[in-house]
Amino acid sequence: MWYISFHGGSGGINNILVYHDSGKQHTQPDLLPTGGSNPTLKELRGFVLDGSLLYVVNAYKQYSQVLTYRESGGVYSFQQIYASSASVNSILHPYDISLDGSGNSYVSSQDTNVITGLQAANTTLPIAGFLQQQYPPPDVFLSGTQVSSSIGDLPNTPLPSPPDVAAPQGLSVSFTDSSDTRVGNSVRGVLFHNGYLFVSDEPGNTVNIYAADSGELSGQIAGGNLVAPVQLLLGPSGNELYIGSSGNDSVVRYDLRQGIPTGTVVPETFINGHAKHVSGMAFDADGNFYVAERKAQKIKQFPPDGSGSGKDFITGLPDNPEFIRYVPKQ
Repeated sequence: MWYISFHGGSGGINNILVYHDSGKQHTQPDLLPTGGSNPTLKELRGFVLDGSLLYVVNAYKQYSQVLTYRESGGVYSFQQIYASSASVNSILHPYDISLDGSGNSYVSSQDTNVITGLQAANTTLPIAGFLQQQYPPPDVFLSGTQVSSSIGDLPNTPLPSPPDVAAPQGLSVSFTDSSDTRVGNSVRGVLFHNGYLFVSDEPGNTVNIYAADSGELSGQIAGGNLVAPVQLLLGPSGNELYIGSSGNDSVVRYDLRQGIPTGTVVPETFINGHAKHVSGMAFDADGNFYVAERKAQKIKQFPPDGSGSGKDFITGLPDNPEFIRYVPKQ
């Protein structure tokens, strides 16, 4: 089965839709329950499965939540608001979530431009040790900050304002206008892997790698065909990191068997110019690679090696796709 989240908003799709392996829409496409005591869904982004538990980012700024749902017999039921801006001040306009397998999760938020660490529902991890050492009191970080912003005092950031943490340790940020009143481009995807956090710094044109136990920057993936990285995907073998390069319609990859980058390493090109306005990425059970094209509202299929120009797999999606995931039948 295929799960797809969408841009949402007014008139958009505010749920995760389900498609068959063949690409045909399921007869009951809405994955998540709505109405009654269920939370209002709007602008869903990243989602991750942990056994029968599904975590999903409810990104609309007025909600800014991570929600959890439990699957039983193929049906999902709402469990709880795992985290929200009402309880964790570093979560604002969240985008992605990743789990570390030890009960901790990491959430990227576009408007605060930080990675928040959570050790349980609405319970944050301590501020990253490296940040505490480099910026001792009276500097104050937002709750649970594991990776900070190069500009701490961003519009709508709760008081007290965090300090500026110079790039590349701090994540880059850009604004929509010269008055610096609205965040334009900021952090996007986050992925925990083997004790490190891989973080898409979209305006910096880099993927930054931080030690999860300290928050200290280890290295960066940059250059080549990597422009404006958004989403991150671990390959089926666990040995390769795939990066959606939305700035030039490409997908690049880094061979993790080379080790965790120190300094700057250049990724190799996987797909060059054949995936327009890249958003979600996924592999199916046969190793085929799929990429969602936001503006064309479709998903393309490529062979495992990314060769060729790809072929349309699902077209005519009802909204701009964000994240996609292949879920094998139980």
